[in-house]
Amino acid sequence: MPFFQNLSIQSRLLLLVIGPVFALSCILLLFDFKEQLQREEDKLSQHALTTAKFLSAVIHNQTELQGPKYIERLLKASQLSREPYLSLMIADANNRPIAHLGTSFSMQEALPQQDTVVMQQNTHDITMVKVFSTEPAHNLLGYVFVAIDKAALIEDHRDAFIKNVGYITLALMLCSILVSWVSRSISQPIRDMTTALKRFMIGSQQVSHGKNTLPEIKSLQSTINQISKEMQHVEADMRHRIQDAQAQLRYQARHDALTGLVNRQELERRLQQALQDVKLHRANHVFCYMDLDQFRVINDTCGHLAGDEMLRQISMILSQRIRAEDTFARLGGDEFGLLLSYCQVEKAIEIAAQLRQMVETFRFMHEGRLFQTGISIGIVEITADLKDVGQITRHADAACYVAKDNGRNQIHLFHPEDDVLLKRHVEMEWVVRINEAIEHNDFVLYCQGIFPLQNKELPPFYEILIRKRDEHGGIIPPAEFLPSAERYHLMTKIDRWVIQHAFMALQPLFKTQSGLKPFIVSINLSGMSLGDAQLLPYIQNCFETYDIPPTHVCFEVTETSAIINIDNTIKLILELQKLGTRFMLDDFGSGMSSFSYLKHLPVNFLKMDGAYVKDITSSKVDLAMAKAIQSVAQSMGIQTIAEYVEDEATLDCLKEMGVAYAQGFYLNRPLPLSDALARHTTAVPQQQAASIVPDASV
Repeated sequence: MPFFQNLSIQSRLLLLVIGPVFALSCILLLFDFKEQLQREEDKLSQHALTTAKFLSAVIHNQTELQGPKYIERLLKASQLSREPYLSLMIADANNRPIAHLGTSFSMQEALPQQDTVVMQQNTHDITMVKVFSTEPAHNLLGYVFVAIDKAALIEDHRDAFIKNVGYITLALMLCSILVSWVSRSISQPIRDMTTALKRFMIGSQQVSHGKNTLPEIKSLQSTINQISKEMQHVEADMRHRIQDAQAQLRYQARHDALTGLVNRQELERRLQQALQDVKLHRANHVFCYMDLDQFRVINDTCGHLAGDEMLRQISMILSQRIRAEDTFARLGGDEFGLLLSYCQVEKAIEIAAQLRQMVETFRFMHEGRLFQTGISIGIVEITADLKDVGQITRHADAACYVAKDNGRNQIHLFHPEDDVLLKRHVEMEWVVRINEAIEHNDFVLYCQGIFPLQNKELPPFYEILIRKRDEHGGIIPPAEFLPSAERYHLMTKIDRWVIQHAFMALQPLFKTQSGLKPFIVSINLSGMSLGDAQLLPYIQNCFETYDIPPTHVCFEVTETSAIINIDNTIKLILELQKLGTRFMLDDFGSGMSSFSYLKHLPVNFLKMDGAYVKDITSSKVDLAMAKAIQSVAQSMGIQTIAEYVEDEATLDCLKEMGVAYAQGFYLNRPLPLSDALARHTTAVPQQQAASIVPDASV
């Protein structure tokens, strides 16, 4: 019960001990009262009957009733006065009282015919015995009445009952005081321990021993004190452990796990401080970017463990030359960074030369073999015109690349033209990576939906997009590698890879599915591919090899590339349109002579340049340009597509203009081509095309 559960120990003891004892005592006393009353009544009734018969027998021996004096002496001789609840009366044959003893009572009602009878009145039980004479025989002389005063009997017993209840109550009160004292000796130490434990929870002392406390409570207090001491030791130990762990985490967050040097994040933070110091106080700081020469040879020859050991040893050697105010960091792999604080460029070059000499004279021994390495160092002076840390590290990286390009194990101070060399170096590295990606199929196809705005029955598009997987399974966007592919004439290879693998992805769909709702896959063609005379037979061969319906394919060509190779482009468009393939002119509006060339290109769709679309709700000029493109395309019977749709307002504006299709993050985001085709087999894209509801999940 909630009421009982909320009671304290003292209240529970009082309730469980005093309450039942008091109730039981009253019940027993009540039963005893009734039994004693009943016994007393029975005893008095028997005594009354005996007395009445005795007097009747005495009087029976008389020939007639004597005078009142004789009767009164007779009554006194009966010793009935000793019974306080009995009264006696003798009457003649006419029921007229002759004498009485005790409390008077009357007998007004008619007397019964029996010789001996017990009659009941409101407050009396009356025993009547008739008196007969001996001579002449059986002559009625009178009556003997003995009455029991029940009211007085009950009243006296009730007074005795109340007095006994008072005695019990007094005894229970004394018992309550004793129980309260006993319970307080238990509950008070417990309350003290509870208070002490609460103090302990906030870091206070132990539980104190109370006076006159029970042995069990003292044992509990001692146990709690012992636990408290242990917990304080544990708390102190945990606090030290946590502080050590936090210090370790702070250290690990700022230092390299292999060499113990400062890591890239901490170095960049200090570079930011150095840049601010230069701009505010014109301080002199220099940053050195260092890369070990031929480290990969040692790493590949002896294994990563040997390479790690070599890095640790070189770090220890170079750290001996670093000043206390400088920051020496490992940037990753075999690359190191050095921030020289409050140092002139000339002094920085001198320090770098010493570091280069230390690495050059270092010999690394592994399994009895000696290895020698060098280090290329790029130096950049931190000046106020540098924008951010990224520019500092990029300049230092460019200077280091120049040092390597000059024959390795060199020192080079950054010059503005070094950035061009670094960019070219990165692009040349991408040439190798692109060829490897084509050979090992490290490219992956994504797509983005293009949905109808005006006629919901028109088929949706999937524009094919290319991505590249890195060595860790991550996705590299096309902006990282397509510029290098264009510079080094690799776009034709990429376009053919995309066409082949897009057709390979579509082939199972058309072989196993029937009753597919119409859709179109859009594939981009670069300007380099448009100038390739072998592109047309290659595409025709892919249609035959993979058995792909040409009506499900659309090729996108940019305005600029189409104009440059306009003759080949027109021929390619016309030949493939004979098969049912459609063409789209991409980025329309970005060229200088768009409208004059549009009438010569027999394209089916025209995609507006996103630069006009994204701001049509805020720029009157962009809105006018978009309306002009829509008007020209509509007059030529060409359906328009708007890209870069990123909000509902832009979508509503395009609908009102009459644009046929829309594409952008507001409608959906790029997703793997396999996922899009799987959704299409369940008719999801068609529903999307009908509703044009933004799909944030993709």
